Amino acid sequence: MRTSQALALARTLPRGLLAPASASASASASGTTATGATCPGTASKTVPHKSTALPPVRYHIFRTPLPYPQGLDMQYRVIQERLQRRERGESSAQDVMFLLEHTPTYTTGRRDNSPNPDTLHPEEEKVQDVGAGFYITKRGGQVTYHGPGQIVGYPILDLTAMGTPTRCYVEYLQSLLREYAEDLGLDVAAPHEDGHVGVFRGRDEKLASIGIHLTHRITSHGFAMNVTPEPVPWFDLVTACGLADVRAVSIAQLLERAGKPGPSVAECAAALVPRFASTFGREFIPLDAPAEGETAGEVEAIKAIVADVTALAEKAEKEAGGWPTRPRVKQQ
Repeated sequence: MRTSQALALARTLPRGLLAPASASASASASGTTATGATCPGTASKTVPHKSTALPPVRYHIFRTPLPYPQGLDMQYRVIQERLQRRERGESSAQDVMFLLEHTPTYTTGRRDNSPNPDTLHPEEEKVQDVGAGFYITKRGGQVTYHGPGQIVGYPILDLTAMGTPTRCYVEYLQSLLREYAEDLGLDVAAPHEDGHVGVFRGRDEKLASIGIHLTHRITSHGFAMNVTPEPVPWFDLVTACGLADVRAVSIAQLLERAGKPGPSVAECAAALVPRFASTFGREFIPLDAPAEGETAGEVEAIKAIVADVTALAEKAEKEAGGWPTRPRVKQQ
């Protein structure tokens, strides 16, 4: 059976974003990209399309690391708010993006052949009692790690309203993360030369992962990029994304090789917002900016959800007395 910690936390997870999988679509964090025509704007830094008819995307940057259940619950509640408004015939056009760090957490996605839920996942066996939770979710991809020192992005966007195919959405995420790393002076590639989705340094180092889920063409989950070295020892305990010959690396480690300092997670988050705006041709404004017009009610509902999640995260951090910075590994 799973550890008591994992079982207790798993009960709080919203079923809509957890395995077993439904008919909703997922995209892999480690599989190859779909074949087809090149998506507009992915081969250069041009804007793929302008969505001036859509309201600005609201974004929120969390200052306190979120336990993974709260992060999932937040996405689920925002999506349900949109779907319920649609059912009532009300306006539901408010896209949002959350940027955050998680508390130490391992997750796996729908591409992983999940075993009997009453037994330990093979990768979970490797990380028992190291100080991190373990969850099976509906995103694409296999096992990965989230924790302090890593920027996680959860864009909740209506791809139908944007006129964006799923494949192109994944490619746009990949492209903007790669360009951010390149502008820092890093020599990276996205995707991997073997076709694996993500941002890589050479053949054997991975900087960023992507794994998404769609509910009625509304995105959830998203991306994760290692900013500081802190996540790397946690990654070393598992076969991340099913790539046995690939090791996690951080922006700070790559820049250190060139004798340069790396950005903080907060600096990375702030720099990614305008990149999303230019990549998707949308205006991005803070969630707490004044709300007017037909999306005002929806914005206020999202603010209330974020306030609830923030309070829970602050309470969890206080009760835990902080989060481990390194995995608790028994000495042989």
